[in-house]
Amino acid sequence: MLEYRIMDGMTFIQRIRDDGENYAPIGRFVDFKIDDIARGRLTGSGKPNAGHYNPFGIVHGGFASTLLDLALGHVSITMLDDMANAITTTDLSVKYMRPISSDTGELRWEATVPHAGKTMVIAEARLFDSAGKLYATSQSTCLIVRRRTS
Repeated sequence: MLEYRIMDGMTFIQRIRDDGENYAPIGRFVDFKIDDIARGRLTGSGKPNAGHYNPFGIVHGGFASTLLDLALGHVSITMLDDMANAITTTDLSVKYMRPISSDTGELRWEATVPHAGKTMVIAEARLFDSAGKLYATSQSTCLIVRRRTS
């Protein structure tokens, strides 16, 4: 815990990408990967498979929602100057544009932060395929909270 106090959000996210340190276990479910990192901007990917299907043979909306929620949370973390703070999602909205299947292949995401204040971060993300077709968009608000020390 003490190490977090001397680390900023950018370093925290870089360690997730480079070393797998603090990787969210739910990320394995959607094959969550981070590529490019900048303060207030991240890119990465996830890959759907038949294990994500609903009864109709279409990837369940929870796949895109989980992938985008991870992207939004992680980009929000890049705004933290001090990892003695943490973020928690207060709301998440997802808009779906087209169905996803295992044949869709790897999906790319891009997440940005249009607003970061002292107590909240608003983030936006887009999910698209290798041809640039848009599959979903999302927005979240994250509350910045002080980590418990005991």
